[in-house]
Amino acid sequence: MPFPLTYPGFKCVLEHLEVVKRVHIIGRAPGLRKIDKLIPLRLRDYYIICDEMTINDWIIQYSDNDEVKFEMNGKTFSREGSAGLEDKMKKLIKFYFGERRIIHVDKLCWFDCSLPEFLPVGMKFRVNSLTAPFLFDNAIPHIDPRSLPLKTLATIATAPILDDPVVQSAETLHLNLVYCRRVPVRDLKKLNNQTVVLEHCSSSRLDMVSLIKYNIETKQDIRTTFVISTSNINVIREMFSHLELAFGDFQCDLDDVNERFICDFPKFSIPINNESRIQVYAIEDPEEEDCPYKIVVKPVSR
Repeated sequence: MPFPLTYPGFKCVLEHLEVVKRVHIIGRAPGLRKIDKLIPLRLRDYYIICDEMTINDWIIQYSDNDEVKFEMNGKTFSREGSAGLEDKMKKLIKFYFGERRIIHVDKLCWFDCSLPEFLPVGMKFRVNSLTAPFLFDNAIPHIDPRSLPLKTLATIATAPILDDPVVQSAETLHLNLVYCRRVPVRDLKKLNNQTVVLEHCSSSRLDMVSLIKYNIETKQDIRTTFVISTSNINVIREMFSHLELAFGDFQCDLDDVNERFICDFPKFSIPINNESRIQVYAIEDPEEEDCPYKIVVKPVSR
């Protein structure tokens, strides 16, 4: 006869159980509800956008015609009720999150400015990655400070956002340039991130030649790798024509770099000081449909 789980063992199992399964198990076992409140809730993904909320693979859609639709693994069912949108949201969040003050989320996507109205007072998210394209200022007050520095942050590029310490300290920063006319070098110099990915870029929005020249002139060690990402191969061609004019003397094969280079584009190894260089090359990532073409500007030790 197997021995029953001790409290530490049961706590470990419940804490790491997939959250949708856990919530539904607890909902059918009243005796576990008290202990459940004491055990952290961990979500892999939590997205909220307009009329839809996603918890891991569990999609919840709500509409103004008193219907809530649930979907997982291609299976869909719906329920009708008399509550309005606000009541629906509050009940759903209470059902899944309970009255916890901290919700652990690996990846939080914040697309809806109305979310704070539905959250219990004082509840915060402890996250690894945050995506907040248009609502960065709205999301940050609801992030547990112990989440910082973030592993990954994705937002749009604006001058005020680039001054924010949360943005500057994220390990990997994704900046969407669709709504940005130009990113000056003085703004790029503010960033201390390990990697900065500039998405939907065009040659008119970014001057990497000036940034590289700034580092050559100051002879400063830089730690940030810039990845310029675009859907248009002509943007890559135009940027490399400028790079070749400025740094043509530093072309090399980069035989020690294990990447799938785009053929027919030059590669550069540009000295910054006696200890470091900047490698510049172009790659293609077929798995990224939106922006498969990339220029990598990477500092390395000699």
